Amino acid sequence: MRERAATLWHVQRVKRMVRERARLGSHALVSVSEIPCDDHACPGPATQITILGLDMVRRGFVIHLPVAAITEADLQVVSA
Repeated sequence: MRERAATLWHVQRVKRMVRERARLGSHALVSVSEIPCDDHACPGPATQITILGLDMVRRGFVIHLPVAAITEADLQVVSA
């Protein structure tokens, strides 16, 4: 239970960072989830980030780190 609560906290933290970095405000849907990593160089789960804007364009990113390990520097791909 404690581990699930910590994961949910990190998901919300990453969502806030994505909104700030991409300057989305509250008008876009941001989804963050951990997925199994198929890359052999990836030691654990990866984090999938999906942004659906008002223009109905969906952008998706995969960062090969668990959600708890994501930092602001890892989100450079989001604003690109």
